Amino acid sequence: MNKRVTARARIRSHLMPRGKLGWREYLYVGGMLLAFGLMVLGQLVWLPDPLHFGSGRRWIDILNGLVYTLALVPVLWTAAAAGCVVSTLRSGRRLHTSKRSMIVIVLSLSAAAAIITLETKVASLTWAAGLLGAAWLAVFVDLAYTERQLTKRSRRTLTAFCGTLALLAFLFWPTNYMVTYPGLTMDMSRYAQAEGGKTEGRIDGVLIFHRPAFPVDWLYAKLFPHYSFEPIEKLGMPLGEYDELVREMKTDADAAASAIAYERLGSGAGIIAQGVRVTAIESGSPVLGILRAGDIVTEMNEEPVLSVVELNERMKNVPPGGWVQLTVTRQNEEVKFAVPTRADENLPERAAFGIRVQNVLYPDVPGRVTFRDYLVHEGGPSHGAMLTLALIDQLTPEGITGDIHVAGTGTIGPGGVVGSVGGVEQKAYTVHRAGADVFFVPAGQEDEAHKGAPELEIVPVRNLDDILNWLKSAA
Repeated sequence: MNKRVTARARIRSHLMPRGKLGWREYLYVGGMLLAFGLMVLGQLVWLPDPLHFGSGRRWIDILNGLVYTLALVPVLWTAAAAGCVVSTLRSGRRLHTSKRSMIVIVLSLSAAAAIITLETKVASLTWAAGLLGAAWLAVFVDLAYTERQLTKRSRRTLTAFCGTLALLAFLFWPTNYMVTYPGLTMDMSRYAQAEGGKTEGRIDGVLIFHRPAFPVDWLYAKLFPHYSFEPIEKLGMPLGEYDELVREMKTDADAAASAIAYERLGSGAGIIAQGVRVTAIESGSPVLGILRAGDIVTEMNEEPVLSVVELNERMKNVPPGGWVQLTVTRQNEEVKFAVPTRADENLPERAAFGIRVQNVLYPDVPGRVTFRDYLVHEGGPSHGAMLTLALIDQLTPEGITGDIHVAGTGTIGPGGVVGSVGGVEQKAYTVHRAGADVFFVPAGQEDEAHKGAPELEIVPVRNLDDILNWLKSAA
């Protein structure tokens, strides 16, 4: 009996002096608190966007390094568990009594390595999150066992574990809604640099966040402006494939913007439309289960379809509810489908597929353009118009913007056509916070932009010429 009391006292002296939290518990709990703090910061990452850090760096530039601070969490847990192993060896006890701490060390180091080598891909993010979760669980098992040795029960640890689960569910339990909220501005001349070009003006693109909504988002919506919710629509494809699709869309937009910029300056043939890519299948679409996001439509009823404009022209001859034959390219293979249509929700007399589409473009880029990789800029084409403008500004002596702080959004297409995008209300609010003088938006979306920033000068544009002409008149 005395030996048991002595052993228990020795454990307490190492871990829980005078009945308070021991040094190991402080490190374990400290790591958890740091993790929760970083999780909340990740969800509210847009708040510090107006901050600048010298040498032209923005908050978005800082985030590339800040994201790796999450690795400190498993490092703290590793330190706590390693300290326990050392204490075990010094006390003369057998090392196998610290096998729980060894498990914590292995899982925590694996999680830290996964975070440090993190890539913004679904598989990479899932792997890092899974290892971090496993290490977290191992920490609780270690704490519960230690508490049981000291008090013959694990009530405090179990209570903390249940509280942690509840908080994680509040922060990350997916709902049946998508949330859109303000985002980050991006200096387009830091994002992309044309060889031989020189940064002249200040031209901003803007990123907003659009993701599955969690319970905490309704709290954020009470505290901050311009949060909007909508029911989740089916992607029509696995999440991993969708992740690759939006990355391709960003790459295509980069190439298209570069080609158009050089064409405007008298070099290259610009971009050539080669088909229509399906980017999403709408809820209730008659082609759900037939077409997929990522399919490229090249023919309809054996007639070529090289652009969205041509697809719309072909659809004028189809009665609502009628069937058509589509030729699509899917994973580099040509496939033919007979597909039904439905009445367009806005124009019932016209047929529609219930899909979202964009042009597939071949870019002719005679010069070299390098791009910076931002962890939070995962994909999408909405930066295309401003990227084109920034490259023209770089390659034009003395630039084209003067002292005007320009911001804008919109896709870029053949002939410099500026296409519509989502989240314009949130984007307007974001660029207004960043101090932009003018915000260019696709024509027809100016009213939505005014909702986000009534005081900001909003300029609707249909093409690149509209932007360039406005800048000339404002010079």
